[in-house]
Amino acid sequence: MSLYGKTDSNANKTKAGRGIAASSQAKQTIFVDETEAALADNKTRGLNAPGWWSYYTFTDSSGATRHKAELLVSLADAEANSSETQSDDAVAADREVVISVQPADTAVFTGAPATFAVTAAIEGAAGGSISAQWQVSTDGGTSFTSIGNGQPTTFGGSYQYQGTFSGQELYLTGTHPSMVNYQYRVVLSTAGQSGDVTSDAAVLTFS
Repeated sequence: MSLYGKTDSNANKTKAGRGIAASSQAKQTIFVDETEAALADNKTRGLNAPGWWSYYTFTDSSGATRHKAELLVSLADAEANSSETQSDDAVAADREVVISVQPADTAVFTGAPATFAVTAAIEGAAGGSISAQWQVSTDGGTSFTSIGNGQPTTFGGSYQYQGTFSGQELYLTGTHPSMVNYQYRVVLSTAGQSGDVTSDAAVLTFS
């Protein structure tokens, strides 16, 4: 198949899509460049090489989401466009947030402040910034609620976001014994990522 160069143009999408067999599945034609092919998030979807792909998802009998990817046209040096033609970042992300240091369980004296921290960086396309949304669980991790910066804690003190990436902290200016075993985690996002990344949950205890 002769394409119009190694870009994600609509003309190339039409040509590559001719290789998709008729099916009841809602298949997408996805362009994956060299950078996108190297990202772990894309590899989990089966998009592990540069080129044009046929892609769709389905739910199996146990309720789990499955991914089906078929390489239509392989490209040795697929061009990473600074301005993409295809709106497929929800499937083939340009970049992803990778957590290198997870929040750690923390023990403090009654009434003392507490800090939870995460270290993360962006992999993939250059540029971008990371947004953080800290969350708390008061029921042993069954459910989590977002915490606003400066929002009062349940038992006095307040939550404070601190730092810039690669390090980001949640600082509790005051704690209370009733907060024992509360869990804290952070949801990280960046433009061009296929979905949010959620850290491990760290537990607050008292010395």
